[in-house]
Amino acid sequence: MPGNGHGYAGQILPTETVEQLRRLLGNEAVLCEGAAFAEFRDPFEGPDAQDHVPGVVVQPASVEEVQAVVRLAGEQGFHLWTSSMGRNYGYGGSAPVVSGAVVLNFRRMNRILEIDARQGHVQIEPGVSFRQLYDTLRAQDVPLMMSVPDLGWGSIIGNALDHGYGYGVMGDHAGALCGLEVVLAVGSHAGPGGFGPSLDELFKQSNLGIVTKAGLWMMPRPEVFAIGTIQCMKEADIIPLIDMLRSLLQEGVLQGIPMIVGTPQEDEAADPGQGAFTLAKLKTVLRPGRWNVRLGLYGPAEMVAARRAILARALSAIPGAELELRTYPGTAGPEEVEPRDYISAGIPNQVLLDRLKGVFGQSFGHMDFSPVLPCSGEAALRLDRAVRAVAERHGLIGPVGMLVNQRSMVAACMLMFDAADPARVAAARTAMQALYEQARGWGCAPYRAHVALADQALGAFSFNNHALGRTYGRLKQAFDPAGILSPGNHGIWPEGARG
Repeated sequence: MPGNGHGYAGQILPTETVEQLRRLLGNEAVLCEGAAFAEFRDPFEGPDAQDHVPGVVVQPASVEEVQAVVRLAGEQGFHLWTSSMGRNYGYGGSAPVVSGAVVLNFRRMNRILEIDARQGHVQIEPGVSFRQLYDTLRAQDVPLMMSVPDLGWGSIIGNALDHGYGYGVMGDHAGALCGLEVVLAVGSHAGPGGFGPSLDELFKQSNLGIVTKAGLWMMPRPEVFAIGTIQCMKEADIIPLIDMLRSLLQEGVLQGIPMIVGTPQEDEAADPGQGAFTLAKLKTVLRPGRWNVRLGLYGPAEMVAARRAILARALSAIPGAELELRTYPGTAGPEEVEPRDYISAGIPNQVLLDRLKGVFGQSFGHMDFSPVLPCSGEAALRLDRAVRAVAERHGLIGPVGMLVNQRSMVAACMLMFDAADPARVAAARTAMQALYEQARGWGCAPYRAHVALADQALGAFSFNNHALGRTYGRLKQAFDPAGILSPGNHGIWPEGARG
């Protein structure tokens, strides 16, 4: 199998090693072929792809089994690649950086270990999905409210460790983690810290250890919540719109993480798309405004009403801007909430994916571009124009979105393509590389990257002769000198292996 420029050639696991894994975990927990095994490749790469291909998938059911697999990897020198549910499709799914790695997948470690409604936290394993926890909270009538991403089929821990976002009050999922249990490369494990420096951050977006349990803070179930949109029709509205959102977030009037989506305004004659993937079709999925903000307000009815009044007053300064909010009781579930409000209401769902596949077909694919940007309208316009220009140059389409924090924005842009067409997959990869370089020119970088582009993403942090990457390498050398845990994840390699 091909190498990758870091001295890591793709591995081929000996038959005896596969048999040892079966003896450790059971035959059903070791996948080498078939449809179940194929799920752990990049879902948008064809079956003939040669890069980022797993060798074997193992699915432990306990921490002790994870430790056993890690010890065996250390003894025999094979690589592991950790995935929780493997649903991170826009960034490669469960595909490893180094081909032939053993994918250590946590779908069988899916226990909800503790729910503490009084303190407002849960303890879970990495195989617990947003949907599973939501259903459990509803079945037990636990007065806690979830924060969920756009698609609810993924792992809560996996999403949080990758700095994923939701949109509610606890929408910073990495920040909501409260204590990790971690298996280290030597096969030992450490529980959450409580004295001295906190080490939890070392295991987010890294490959220094394997998280097998985590605590998660949750918000109390509010009396009511109001979900809806702001719609602005003019391109220039983005300047005052972001100024307003930033101010209200900093003042504590707005809660959670509002999301702005830009709807392209080009006519069909200027449509750069190909086949089913056209701007005309994309616009049937998006809202009609040039800029559309999705947001939510949560809490006692009086506070929600006050927040809404302040928001409406601030929005009146933008001519033609429209605010549409729907109010629900805090106990409202999917049968009472409009589907367009599910995400901000904390209801895991697949509505977005179902709509995209309904418009573009079952072979719908995407790669995601997510640089961290200044919280300003000027930065938003620069992003929007760059994504549209690069997409057009490569015959692609994609919406431009931004998650608005108090002092920064995280872009949420997709390049969409027909995953059944290898030429379109390659075009998306090339276009994404070009966008990474544009972001680097702005002094920005993605907050997470496709497995094929991790080195390029980390390479943007070039200050002091790439001091950040070299520091990561020294940490990797200390925690995992043999480099067996997810080599190349987020561009992190043992010190001597960096290119």
